[in-house]
Amino acid sequence: MTDFISSVNGRLYSDGKPFRFIGANMYELANVDSATTELMLRDAADEGFRVVRFWNFHPVSKDKLKEICEFAKAYKLYVIPVLADTTGFLQSFSIDPDWYRSGYKKIFLPYIIEMVSSFQNANEIMLWEIINEPFTESFQDMFNFAKAVSETIRTEDPNHLISIGTIGGIGDKFGNSFSRFSLSGFEKLYSIKTLDAVSLHDYSFGSTLFERLDIYNRLKGKHDTSKKYSSLSDLINYIPDKIDKFTLGSFNKTIDFPLSLRSLWKRYNRMNLASAKNLNKPVYIGEVGFKKSLNEMRKVVMEKELKEYFNADISGVLLWSFESQGKSIDGHDYGFDKKDKFGEVVKIFDLKLM
Repeated sequence: MTDFISSVNGRLYSDGKPFRFIGANMYELANVDSATTELMLRDAADEGFRVVRFWNFHPVSKDKLKEICEFAKAYKLYVIPVLADTTGFLQSFSIDPDWYRSGYKKIFLPYIIEMVSSFQNANEIMLWEIINEPFTESFQDMFNFAKAVSETIRTEDPNHLISIGTIGGIGDKFGNSFSRFSLSGFEKLYSIKTLDAVSLHDYSFGSTLFERLDIYNRLKGKHDTSKKYSSLSDLINYIPDKIDKFTLGSFNKTIDFPLSLRSLWKRYNRMNLASAKNLNKPVYIGEVGFKKSLNEMRKVVMEKELKEYFNADISGVLLWSFESQGKSIDGHDYGFDKKDKFGEVVKIFDLKLM
């Protein structure tokens, strides 16, 4: 790590060479003690991950981010600090439509100015991600917010790339809880010159409408309602899961089912990818997850999906959620730990991506 990651002609570069990566989300990294922070990053390096994405929300201190950068350097890792989250989890302020219009200027903007200016020379940072999974009803408010914040970051830190943690596909909450960005709106958002890379999230493989409703209600604290939708999702997915396991094991292929959102989500991801190519900006998958119900087939699915991503010229993929040291536990059954041996798959790709 002797240089900053850069974006050139729709690809990421490091030290003058194309940079492609497999990484992991470890959202609690900045909210644990120093010893645990180091062990988490050591575990990530041991698995073969090259990049770690985590929540760096106010009031995480500059000292904590400095510590993370020092450990990342020791383990030859890059990090993606995410600077806010739409749900307010592990964050000192809440977000509503007014926040996107002007409320962000009160706590968030001064915080990120202090943060990014202090770390403008830390080349362990791959990029700054403004906010995880943003949504509001007004596209113009979203556009104005992203433009103002990214321009501020660029002024304070000319060295690092900037992105915004959009889901894309059909999974984002732009407009209402289950809409997608319109394709033209998605492309217009990323036409902002100070946004350097395009973020997509992909939970398409095991997703159903009821699974999305489960997550939505769980995030809203409506746990009884979420459990009902979770049960319905499990019921709908029971037979498709069995068929997936058979077809993957026998033919290394899967079948898309009518009640699954898989094919539709992937279709819109491809269109979002085309938008990124139009803008000549690299794409990374900020989150991708595979349900624990797949059991030992999770590694087979993961390898298949990674091949598809990299064949589509996506620059990098970050798995959700690496439950290292008992932290960053995922409540939606997408989490994995060292016992799942995802590192075996990562290392298959390692030499190919270098």
